Amino acid sequence: MGAPAAAAGATPEALDSQVVVLTAEEAKGLEFDSVIVVDPSGILTESPKGGQDLYVALTRPTRRLTLIHNNDLPPLLASLK
Repeated sequence: MGAPAAAAGATPEALDSQVVVLTAEEAKGLEFDSVIVVDPSGILTESPKGGQDLYVALTRPTRRLTLIHNNDLPPLLASLK
């Protein structure tokens, strides 16, 4: 059995999928059992709201948070290694 297909965006149809890909802005106000945050440093440096968007992304899970990164984690997350 293969991996579930990912849906994109915060539409009702996408949010009913097993896997959904959202920006921090789209995820604001929503909760999920598991969240994978990709490139926390990139969110800080590339997002217009930087720290606010990273905070939103990090606070969406109710059970499990996973961080995926190639670069060093931001200092406020470095203790999670």
